[in-house]
Amino acid sequence: MPILFGLTLIIIVFLAFSKSRDKNAKKNSESFWQKERSSHFVPKQDISGLDYLTIPYDSLPFRFVTPGGHSPVPSPENTFPPEDGSDNTNEGFEFSVESPVTSGESAYVRAAEHTAPLAHELSATERELCNLSDSKILNLTGISNTELRLTYGTANLDLLTSYDQNFTTLIRTLQKWGTQLVSAGNPSDAITVLSYAVSIGSDIAGTYALLARLYKEQGQLQKIEELKVSAEALTTLMKPSILRDLEQISEQTS
Repeated sequence: MPILFGLTLIIIVFLAFSKSRDKNAKKNSESFWQKERSSHFVPKQDISGLDYLTIPYDSLPFRFVTPGGHSPVPSPENTFPPEDGSDNTNEGFEFSVESPVTSGESAYVRAAEHTAPLAHELSATERELCNLSDSKILNLTGISNTELRLTYGTANLDLLTSYDQNFTTLIRTLQKWGTQLVSAGNPSDAITVLSYAVSIGSDIAGTYALLARLYKEQGQLQKIEELKVSAEALTTLMKPSILRDLEQISEQTS
């Protein structure tokens, strides 16, 4: 008899829980669709004052191209090692200002041919970043289209989406650039690039993992803890994966 009573109680509790869950799910669904319907009637808002990103070209390690009329000038402390492993790091670089290359309203200066490691790959990646110099960039990660329409109006959705796509292009290009810099034997510049990506809210797991490994190699273990703090602030589905990777790298250092 006690066993039968216990089973009956469990069933009653389960049914009550299921009913409550279904009720909450229905309520949440109705709330969502109500917001979705309302969002289509929000008038266009002023978006000129949003937190647009400006790429800090002057503080990033450009070596081959740069926006505008400024040619990068290599120096002994910031050039890549030559392919033959010799110490004459400047010998592989023959920089000279050529005619500006124009793309839309933006322009960049191209350096002359050179023989640095991964020169063509790095040059192409730097050009990709230069092509963003005249673009508006917004990090809208974690904000739904419904929320964007409710806040800024339906008429702004396409614009905001394109600005967010520019952000995606930016962080993917920074990840590629950092990886190439490591392969080219320049971890210091890679750290500069990847840490900038983290500072603007990149949610690319590889950016955090590679940066953490570089910090580990340089014995900067506190920097890995700071990366965890940055990852905790993310509003993205990648957050758990990023934190897991950082924790694993931290454990490997102990």
